[in-house]
Amino acid sequence: MKKLTTSILLALFSATIFMPAHVEASWLSKTWKKIEKSWNEAGQQSSTNGTTSTSSSTIRLPQRSEYPSRYPSGQEVGHHLGGAERTIAGVYPNATYEEIRRILGNPTEEVHHEYRRDGEQRAFMRYGGIMYSSIYGQIERAGIIEVTNRDATTYRGIAVGDSLEKVYEAYGRPVRIYDDNTWFYGVFIWQSDYVYGIKFINDGEKVTKIIVL
Repeated sequence: MKKLTTSILLALFSATIFMPAHVEASWLSKTWKKIEKSWNEAGQQSSTNGTTSTSSSTIRLPQRSEYPSRYPSGQEVGHHLGGAERTIAGVYPNATYEEIRRILGNPTEEVHHEYRRDGEQRAFMRYGGIMYSSIYGQIERAGIIEVTNRDATTYRGIAVGDSLEKVYEAYGRPVRIYDDNTWFYGVFIWQSDYVYGIKFINDGEKVTKIIVL
């Protein structure tokens, strides 16, 4: 650009020296104004193109309305997350509490008992913002993992507080979006308790809780 500017100025200077005396003295200033106008227009066009390019690269997030409201009874939907995808802090769902203690040490809080009166149970081990809890009937194992702060991330690096755009970039399109806008990745069988994967609870913009089951 500098070379081009220098060439133009030299050309203008030469033209000024050798131009006939009857040519208007304002020719140089008029020509220079035209050049400046041309540069300004080119700069504005470049700026506009840059804005358009940025806008077009914005991620369009999937919406609940794009998913079926129901599936055929018993249909399996989605795909299993392989490898360590369902681990949090190195612990898989359904690990025993002994295994969790061996991996993470003593918990921040621990409860193991059942409410016999109505059949409910309460069993969990908590490590800061990570909770390993039992599913009913399996009090010795933690079938559900919940993360409520940034003490841990998923295998792909998503933490509470991250944007849905970041979740989309890491995991792609959700297998299902629930009525409360929870994003689910994994596999489930319609109208059954068969659900294995990761849920990202969110406020419409950012992740507020992560549940692995």
